[in-house]
Amino acid sequence: MVTALVILRPAIGILVFLTFVNDLITWALLLFLLACCTDALDGVMAKWFSVSPAFGSYSDPVADFLLILASFSAFVVEDIYPTWILLLIILMFVQFVLTSGMGRPLYDPVGKYYGAMLFGAVAITLVSANPIVHRAVLMGVVLYTTGSAASRSLLLLRRRKTCDPHL
Repeated sequence: MVTALVILRPAIGILVFLTFVNDLITWALLLFLLACCTDALDGVMAKWFSVSPAFGSYSDPVADFLLILASFSAFVVEDIYPTWILLLIILMFVQFVLTSGMGRPLYDPVGKYYGAMLFGAVAITLVSANPIVHRAVLMGVVLYTTGSAASRSLLLLRRRKTCDPHL
């Protein structure tokens, strides 16, 4: 069941994209809220039943990434945000994967909330058609991304220093 909920999220992301670019904004918002519910529910179920998704500890972040990427892709297609925002989101996900290694994802106190911030940015964008709000969301994403990247870099530097006394 947990795996099904995780797999459902990217599929819903495709539907969010299709409904948004076809001006079915209410449907896009409802689908996005459904995806948020699957995200919350899979976490609760995993804790209750002490199970993890079949694809390992990366399946939830990958599902979230694909949902967010699909949503922001729709916003780029509709000229709400510039194309480079997709590159920024992709680079942050690549940084997350590369710095986490093959085990459990690396805990980063700022980065932990990066996905939640992006979920919020998607929700605000779906709810508001105001270009001023969109600019504020874009600035917020850029600022939080910068802070998250800096936090993760500092975390890795500290970790490296404690592992190698010669550094």
